[in-house]
Amino acid sequence: MTTLAKIEAQYNDQNALDALITARKALKSVMCELDRYINRLEEASSPEDKADLMNWALNHLACSIMPNLRLELIAKAQAQYTRASQIERSAA
Repeated sequence: MTTLAKIEAQYNDQNALDALITARKALKSVMCELDRYINRLEEASSPEDKADLMNWALNHLACSIMPNLRLELIAKAQAQYTRASQIERSAA
């Protein structure tokens, strides 16, 4: 028989995995985009074009990483584990 604690533990584990996988996907996406900027920088011919590319890369990094990492999902998963730990301690 599955207890409520086991179901909650499975739920917490799945949420934690999903949160980390989401963050990994976001970082991979940023890395692919940075590869594009690197390739374009290598092909750029003028300092003005290179400066523009660096500006675009900075903008992409500043605007894309944090919102797409979904840090709130990681924090929620951590809080769920903390809550489970406190319940476990109080039951002992």
